[in-house]
Amino acid sequence: MANNSMWASTKSLMVVINYVNEIQLRDYRRALDAILDKSHVKKLTIIVNVPKEVDKATLPPHFLIYYNSPLDYSFMGKLKDVLLMRELEKSFDLLLWMGSLEQKVYPEMKNTQFKRKVVVNDSDDSYFDLQLQTKEESPVDVLNFVTNTLDKIELYD
Repeated sequence: MANNSMWASTKSLMVVINYVNEIQLRDYRRALDAILDKSHVKKLTIIVNVPKEVDKATLPPHFLIYYNSPLDYSFMGKLKDVLLMRELEKSFDLLLWMGSLEQKVYPEMKNTQFKRKVVVNDSDDSYFDLQLQTKEESPVDVLNFVTNTLDKIELYD
């Protein structure tokens, strides 16, 4: 019987990470590379929420990563990053939101079409389909926990 788990059925994935430092970002990239090499995911988009004190221009560029800063929003709260706006118009199988939802991009995400939405280490009572909590701190351990958990959830839709 074929695996019909939430993780195995994911072909397109958006991951949202809250930036702590370059080491943490590098570790997330490496962990994602390792996990995705063994997955069915063909399309990946990563949004990294950076604090306004961090200059996005100093961060390592990558074609899959969109750096999102509070400075990317107008006075009225409208996203000014045209490339990120275009990406958010696409649809995805799965959203993995890692950490705090207290980010300016969160309301924008609600306009993006996702089949399934998972938040890790925060909670939202209505938007996300699944809320996971882990005490793991290393990006490798967090992502392994998430993918192992999602691989145990069978889909019946």
